Amino acid sequence: MADRDDPGTGPAALHRDLTALMAARRRAGADNPYANPIQLVALEIARRLDGGTLDEGALDALLQHVIGNAYGERAVRLSAYLGETEPDANRATIERLIRGLASDAEGTKRDFAAFAAALGREVFGVVFTAHPTFAVPADLMRSLAVLACRRARDGTALSEAERQRLLAATAAADHRMTGGLDLAGEHLLSIEAIANLQAALRVSYEIALTVAAELYPADWTRLRPRLLTAASWVGYDLDGRSDIKWSDSLLKRMKLQAVQLEHYRATLRALRLRLDGAATVELGHTIELIESRLALAGREVEDEITVFQGSDGAPEHWHESVRRIARRMHDSRDLRLIEAMPLVGLLERAIALAPDDGMRRSLCVLRAEIDNFGLGMAHTHVRINATQVHNAIRKSIGMETPPDDPTRRRSYLAAINQLIDEVRPAQVNFGSILAEKSTAKRLFMLVAQMLKYVDATTPIRFLIAECETSFTLLTALYYARLFDVADRVDISPLIETEKAFERGARMIDDCLQNPHYAAYLRRRGRLCIQTGFSDAGRFLGQTTAAAAVELLRFKLARVLQERGFSDIELVIFDTHGESIGRGCHRSSFADRLAYVASAASRRQFAERGIAVKQEVSFQGGDGYVYFMTPASALATLTRILEFVLEPPGEPADDPYYLDFDYATEFFVTIRQFNEKVMADADYAALLDVFGANLLYPSGSRALRRENGAPRIDLASPAQLRAIPHNGILQQLGRLSNSLGGAGAAIARDPEKFQRFYRDSPRFRRLFAMVEWAAELSDLDVLQAYVGLFDPGLWLDQIARGGVGDPGERRRLSEHLEREAIHARLVRIFRVLQRDLLELTAGLAANRAAAPPAAPLIAGVGESGREDLRLLHALRLAVLQRLLLLATHIPDFSAQHNITLEQLMAKVLHLDIEAVLRLLGTIFPKIEPLDLAGDFGEVATYRTDDNQSYEQEHERIFQPLARLYDMVRRAGIGITHIAGAMG
Repeated sequence: MADRDDPGTGPAALHRDLTALMAARRRAGADNPYANPIQLVALEIARRLDGGTLDEGALDALLQHVIGNAYGERAVRLSAYLGETEPDANRATIERLIRGLASDAEGTKRDFAAFAAALGREVFGVVFTAHPTFAVPADLMRSLAVLACRRARDGTALSEAERQRLLAATAAADHRMTGGLDLAGEHLLSIEAIANLQAALRVSYEIALTVAAELYPADWTRLRPRLLTAASWVGYDLDGRSDIKWSDSLLKRMKLQAVQLEHYRATLRALRLRLDGAATVELGHTIELIESRLALAGREVEDEITVFQGSDGAPEHWHESVRRIARRMHDSRDLRLIEAMPLVGLLERAIALAPDDGMRRSLCVLRAEIDNFGLGMAHTHVRINATQVHNAIRKSIGMETPPDDPTRRRSYLAAINQLIDEVRPAQVNFGSILAEKSTAKRLFMLVAQMLKYVDATTPIRFLIAECETSFTLLTALYYARLFDVADRVDISPLIETEKAFERGARMIDDCLQNPHYAAYLRRRGRLCIQTGFSDAGRFLGQTTAAAAVELLRFKLARVLQERGFSDIELVIFDTHGESIGRGCHRSSFADRLAYVASAASRRQFAERGIAVKQEVSFQGGDGYVYFMTPASALATLTRILEFVLEPPGEPADDPYYLDFDYATEFFVTIRQFNEKVMADADYAALLDVFGANLLYPSGSRALRRENGAPRIDLASPAQLRAIPHNGILQQLGRLSNSLGGAGAAIARDPEKFQRFYRDSPRFRRLFAMVEWAAELSDLDVLQAYVGLFDPGLWLDQIARGGVGDPGERRRLSEHLEREAIHARLVRIFRVLQRDLLELTAGLAANRAAAPPAAPLIAGVGESGREDLRLLHALRLAVLQRLLLLATHIPDFSAQHNITLEQLMAKVLHLDIEAVLRLLGTIFPKIEPLDLAGDFGEVATYRTDDNQSYEQEHERIFQPLARLYDMVRRAGIGITHIAGAMG
């Protein structure tokens, strides 16, 4: 066998050998339409395994080698994506941007009030979510950011030798998220990311105050910069989740408070230690007073955390603990620190007493933090589904049909308006929450308690998913008034479904014309909406979703102006993740932001005098990477500030907006294709053939199959959440939701497409998502996975000879024949094949026609595509070995509530963890009893040790587990090459 430590014979050599073999098979395949290079390389690997020239250990080492390479390349691409990562250079950029705010367009210096107003606005928001994209361990997330920025977590620069050592260490590390990640772990990681963002914000505040001291020496201490907010819904997102209890949400919010209060306290302690001399005695006393106030509040919240985290204990004991702590919280409410203003008032006194500008600046930075974050690390976003809101109100108004039922719509609206007319605020306590069964009402009660006991000043966002009618928003307003939180809660519809996009502007218009909602918006001074790119991307197509979001922005600008609301702030929260499947532009950070907030829409708002705050989400592990070190967080913040503080640079006469008919028809064609595919039962079968089983669980909301005997087939793709849906496509080598239908759209008018692509920056940015998806898609890969389920393919191997045990292949063919899935997979493959062939032809023609100056995406490069093909071939070889090994599972009795055929169906769909649990029950390993000794007579019989099924575990079940682990590890490498999952 090869020496794996020898570079001439180890994994690097095997990597070169198989890469060269793949290239040769691809060249040969150019003349042979019946040859699939992925299948052929997988077959060669299988032959080497069967022949003994390659063993699983060498294959495992090769897999680790490719994963390490992919991870290193991912760090390189992340670095390019972040742009400038040198902290001093980013500080200089921030200073330039802030100096720019001190001058008008003609270069005339603005007065202090105008400068302070520009810096005091919240112009951007970063929202941390717990979407399940935690595909690698936390240490590797941190190392990715360290490698991208060439800065250690403590801020010191990495030498080239240190970088190489870290690359070697990460290449050898275990990239599996083996233990999964629960909500508590996700919350801790979000705290780490938020802390680094806060540190970057402090840098920007220090720079702003330094610039202000230079330009406005008499006024600078009055500067209260904000610029950017941080928010979190980690632990508060109840849309489609029943595993998060109300006490979990309260705990997460209290923990954010505890961490932030300790940060404020530590900052003040450090400032106090800088004081020296009699002149600072009064300042020291003032700081000590703030510290003591923070310390008391911190002890209170820690006591409360101890109680509320006991919800998993005996209910009667926990309820009594809640009663006890609730009484204490209520009795001490007048003394509780629930508003930030007392702290700010004391800080104002401290600033006035400060002996020098350095101390004053530090105190002003702390004041800015408290202004921005209040009594928590991040603003709070809670989220439920519109259905949960409707269920809460159903009995109160006798609602028997959907709220948009045209035969009842007006009566429902009249009923909810009457409830709002007559509502009187109700008092609630923690007992009210314990007793409440309705999710929506319970969440509003929890919000009331958070505002009452945690932070009374920082507003809470109340997001409503799948919101398609003004009735939903009015119902939310009714509950906000019922529980007396309307003045501090921003109700925000999520506009993501096709129906919501069609109705979105009209829904908002209806609310603006409703006197209750209009008055509510006036009091709040802002209208908040959320737009989604994930579900919209898979139902409409990703580029169509982006076009629909942009059109919604235009319509909202017009509606707000026409209804006389152009004087209130519009907050647009765009939830997209870090993969192209969820609407994240992979070309650059600037493109990521401009993709969701186009230059044309930003100009529209500015021309109509509408102040806009843009918010975007950073989702799960893929999103937190940008904030895993101080250097990466500062680079991310700098890119954001460049985007929001500099005027859009794209031309106003972009053809995309001048030829609206062509653009509309182009995206309608894409939408029609995706709607047709999503409605195709064969597409559901393709998604379900392996489901999410090609990947390790990647978060607390990961998709898991039930372990019951019969498999329940996926009836519709809509049953899957967006991340597993997109992740499955990524792992099968065909990113349908990002490129589906684009070929047909091009084919409608290829010459017009080429002109649009050449002349329109906006269209190129949208279409780059299709090009990225095409780079990561390969029909040979998808065809090879489909071929696994072809009973005839396994019989062909027997017929041609020389490929291992014929009995295994015959038994597997029989199982596949009974499963009868191949014909369905072939049908949907042809649909996707025709679509991708049209796109390939369109892209080839476009490359031939486009001038050299036309911008191209950087892509993953040819080496990345080579590794992608090799990973699929490796995984296919392992899958073949796994399926053949499973044919050796012995038959068993029917007493286990599952048959061998049902068990094999689970194997074929890679539900291996469930299979192994069942096999452990059906064929238990029994330790032999030590019954030696004198029993009065001699026994010559010895029990058969194999009755403990030791051999089955050793020869079948344990190898199945090892092979399945290799299958999923290959998925990690594919994720690294794609740069994100799902």
